[in-house]
Amino acid sequence: MLLQKLLPFFVQIVLLLQLGASAKVELDVDELKLQISSHLSYTARRLALIQKNVNVEYTNELAQLLARYLTATNVEDPLVAERELLAYEDEQREEFIAYLHLQYDEQFLNEDIRIQEWSMRQLLPQVSSEMAAEIEKILPGYERAVKMDDFDEKYAAFTGIQEEFSAALWQLIDAEPEDIAVLNVQLQFFKEFILYLQKQEDALSFASTLKQTLAEVETALLSVDLKQKVEVLDSFDDLTTKFKRYLDYKILEFQFDRFGQ
Repeated sequence: MLLQKLLPFFVQIVLLLQLGASAKVELDVDELKLQISSHLSYTARRLALIQKNVNVEYTNELAQLLARYLTATNVEDPLVAERELLAYEDEQREEFIAYLHLQYDEQFLNEDIRIQEWSMRQLLPQVSSEMAAEIEKILPGYERAVKMDDFDEKYAAFTGIQEEFSAALWQLIDAEPEDIAVLNVQLQFFKEFILYLQKQEDALSFASTLKQTLAEVETALLSVDLKQKVEVLDSFDDLTTKFKRYLDYKILEFQFDRFGQ
């Protein structure tokens, strides 16, 4: 509970489906292969984004690594491909791997900034005019933070925005039970997530389940029943079904594709 209190609700959204990842769930080989193949493709997209502004010192190393990931996404056995990639990465210069990790960290930070900005924009029409005015003043700070090149300065700017939140805004975010506006933001996030998944080729086998889940989320969004909203959100915690595990490993892909470009 302390962790949840310390984390703003917009960060909790991204973590929600991952909190149960440590639970012991037996996966069949085909499911595991799909997960790994999806992860390899996702990592390749992150590497491609790094390549757009790569430090010239690492141009060749990054190009070779990206090529290996792109090849791995199309192999028959992604389990073998993943092991080979991990072995290959272990052979690379420490400086290059450290550079990659820093670039990944910056990508994740930019996504966190944009998710928080998106969440604030979702709150705007649901709060008082006074709080809406406060949020409007906050919003430009997110764009400034995203555009910063230095990681430490970017992080400081991002956390600095939160330090300027009024007591009333923090009270809204931290309310127990959660305020209807905060629940609606989370539901809207999942609605966009499901709409995103409906366009993914690897979601074809879940088409009917996605359609049903989308209907449940949309109904909860329109409802004034807090219990209904919470029940729909809580339903995403369950990782005992193949569908919910699919959501669990696709959430970071959605975060990258929606907020990281």
